[in-house]
Amino acid sequence: MTRRWVATLAACLLAMLSACSDNSRSFELTYGDDQPVYLDDTSPEQRAAAAAAITAGLRRGTEAYHLQPGDHLDILYKADTHNLQPYRIGMGDEMELDFQFDRSLNRQVVVRPDGMISLPGKGEIRALGNRPLDLASAIAKRYADLAQDPVITVSVRKFTTAADELVDVVRSGSEGRSRKAIVRPDGIIDLPVVSGVRAAGLTPEELQDTLNARYARAVGGVTTTVQLTGIAANQIFVFGEVKTPGAISAQTPHTLLQSVALAGGPLPTGAMDQVRVLYFDAVGRARLRRVNLEQVMTDLRMDQDMIVPPNSTIYVPPTQVAKVGRFVDQVIRQIIQYNGITIGITPFFPQ
Repeated sequence: MTRRWVATLAACLLAMLSACSDNSRSFELTYGDDQPVYLDDTSPEQRAAAAAAITAGLRRGTEAYHLQPGDHLDILYKADTHNLQPYRIGMGDEMELDFQFDRSLNRQVVVRPDGMISLPGKGEIRALGNRPLDLASAIAKRYADLAQDPVITVSVRKFTTAADELVDVVRSGSEGRSRKAIVRPDGIIDLPVVSGVRAAGLTPEELQDTLNARYARAVGGVTTTVQLTGIAANQIFVFGEVKTPGAISAQTPHTLLQSVALAGGPLPTGAMDQVRVLYFDAVGRARLRRVNLEQVMTDLRMDQDMIVPPNSTIYVPPTQVAKVGRFVDQVIRQIIQYNGITIGITPFFPQ
């Protein structure tokens, strides 16, 4: 019976080993796709571009980082006096009207929520959206029946909340001032004058371009510099055949090979030619990538490596020899327990 069991076990092992084909090609699989896309099927130009993108991303550091909720930002404002636009009156502005032909008409007014202000003896006039000089000319026409070429001066004494906040930010001139912002859970940041700016998914440089465009449309004469001062709890989870499985911090971009190294490196039982990465792309689709890190290390196939997105999961599977060894260990232990024998067995894994 023992010989029959040994023969059966040997046949099983041979079948398992013979079934192990060298399936170590790197591929990318998108949720919903039936067939993986093998990376070695790409053109030489595509492989060169992929390797260049990885190198550029590592060199750029946090500039290549895509913002996500919880990230901390410093927005440095700088006044550009060459591109300043005339100020337009906003809701809630406090203004002083100076009637040079009759000082008794002088008064301070506040722009109402409907955009109107009241004039002494002349009813109402729309102030919202006008430049102070244009409003002064419009008021002067109202009093043309009381004075020849009346001169009225409109002085904005207190700006609306958003405008006042922006003026306070850029008041220091060319040195500029900064404001802190945190990307909200919905991926949005709010800043003086401009609000509801989507930041999640953008690099700091892309967010900077977006803010400059928004401020150019809103007020002009303001440029920003975006600095990433704090990253949310971005983690990469590594498990499988590594020395220290668990979560590692991803404060700066890391390649897949670097992430495995940060987890203590692979164990002798780890199949470095079949490492898996589960991550989500920019539009939220689940993607699975298998990478032959042996080729990355031995053949410098940088095009097969990748910069690991935040909150990805990396799995280093066991080699087929390790799987077979563990199967044998499990079977033998069960047989020994069945026969009432208690001995320790340590499987040998070639390195």
